[in-house]
Amino acid sequence: MQEEIIRINEKTFVHLINTTKFKSNVITAFLLTDLNKYDVTMNALIPAVLRRGTANLKTMKEMSIKLENMYGAVFDTSVDKMGDKQAIEVYLSSINNKFALNGEDLLTESLEFIYDVIYNPYLEKCVFSKEYVETEKKTIREIIRGRINEKGSYALNECIKGMFENEPFAEFKYGNEKDLKHIDEKKLYKHYLKILAEGEMHFYISGDFEKKKVMEFFHSKFDKREIPEDNIVRTSKTKNLRQEEKKIIEKMKVTQGKLVLGYDVDVDLIKDFYKMTLFNTMLGASANSKLFQNVREKESLAYTIRSMYLKHKGVMFITAGIELSKYEKALELTKKQVQDMCEGNFTDEDLADAKTFLANAYRTFEDDQVSQIEMSVGNFVLGLNEDVQTMIDGFNNVTREDVIEVANKVKLTTLYYLCA
Repeated sequence: MQEEIIRINEKTFVHLINTTKFKSNVITAFLLTDLNKYDVTMNALIPAVLRRGTANLKTMKEMSIKLENMYGAVFDTSVDKMGDKQAIEVYLSSINNKFALNGEDLLTESLEFIYDVIYNPYLEKCVFSKEYVETEKKTIREIIRGRINEKGSYALNECIKGMFENEPFAEFKYGNEKDLKHIDEKKLYKHYLKILAEGEMHFYISGDFEKKKVMEFFHSKFDKREIPEDNIVRTSKTKNLRQEEKKIIEKMKVTQGKLVLGYDVDVDLIKDFYKMTLFNTMLGASANSKLFQNVREKESLAYTIRSMYLKHKGVMFITAGIELSKYEKALELTKKQVQDMCEGNFTDEDLADAKTFLANAYRTFEDDQVSQIEMSVGNFVLGLNEDVQTMIDGFNNVTREDVIEVANKVKLTTLYYLCA
């Protein structure tokens, strides 16, 4: 499935993924804004308020009736982090026009629905509804407080917080409870208008549709001047390296220790993407990885263990759930797996297995519209614009020497351990 990117004005992009493989059309809009500690909580609150109603559909009940009349279309909003960007997401999935029983134009209805959610939200006295804002503040507050209930993700977030102290990426994607107290409907709406004006808007349309009809819709809403895709200014590929080493021990009533190791990686975020992804897969992202096989299976030093490479930040994390009494052994053997990769202590079969794993994983993206859109927007933010087969070819071109090269650019900077 090829993706066509059309820039319809300075900050608005339309991504067309035209395919006959699915019976549904998926439209997802991403409003990208800079991540910072002052706005992160407001940014997290905005999609929750947007989903409550529009100027034309003033309540969630009215929105639900509309969606039901669109053959049970599915609508949602969310927020996420992509490196130093925070993404406000609006999503809608509906059946393709050809399956509508009465010839309804569901694609245009879906586009209008998404557009109204973003650009015509429900307002009272020219600002967001006070009731909606206060209700969603309570929901966000519970999400923030509930972080601690899932110890694995809590430990990872705390390691990130320590590793990126005084940097935007340290912030939890839902913000913090302290800032919630100072947000009201006026302040939130003013901020929303600001990020609408300054942020980048990306509309993804996946399914079987007429390009002409889609572009007529966007040209009716936005500036008709299109900017060639090759003039798109990509995000910066540079990254700041942390020199200090941190050790953070947090005590809590837990029966299982949560160990997180944060590694900085001195790589070019685009040129070394394939090498780092393959290295990470061999190290700890699959069932055949060194961490899984050696630390968990052979030595039984971890209940769970995996590694993850965050491509937008050029950092890697190893997370493990371990028996409290086995901390030292688990830490030692985990570090040894990284060192083994640096020294080339892996087989050609290990390399081939990782390539097969990644090829299979990326092919599954072609079988799911949402996964493909998420992959695409993530790549776009990074600066990549490649289809699935091109990416698989990129992984297959990585050599043994490439893996060893990037392995030796990995440096442990932060150790976080949650224990009793």
